[in-house]
Amino acid sequence: MREWRTGICLVTATGEDRRPIGLVCNSFASISLEPQLISWAVDHGSTSIVDWRDARSYALHVLPPTDDPMSHPLIAALARRGGDKFAGLDYALNEHGDPVFPEVTTRFDCVLYQRIPIGDHDLMVGRPTAVTHPQQNRAS
Repeated sequence: MREWRTGICLVTATGEDRRPIGLVCNSFASISLEPQLISWAVDHGSTSIVDWRDARSYALHVLPPTDDPMSHPLIAALARRGGDKFAGLDYALNEHGDPVFPEVTTRFDCVLYQRIPIGDHDLMVGRPTAVTHPQQNRAS
């Protein structure tokens, strides 16, 4: 499956002691239109799995395609295993208190709808409460 190229999402939330947690995922998908639901998956081997299981909200940041994902500073930071992934990063907090990156223009702020353990991952299903997306300039 690693040969199949997918889009990249950054997922951020607030973990234990109000510290930011984040990861890079390519499992982002639309699940339902009524109610509106989207999903992503977190590996049981994540160093923050306990925090992800306790998270009641999170933000999904959709990144534009790139030929060299690790050259993107946010991807490089959140792809690291363990440690303070947010050191040196500029972020704000959304209405749920989750870290968000203002420079990433497409973002879904979500509340957890359901968490489903499945294989070696947890499928996180969320209900978007806000969507931020780029303004598109259209020629008349």
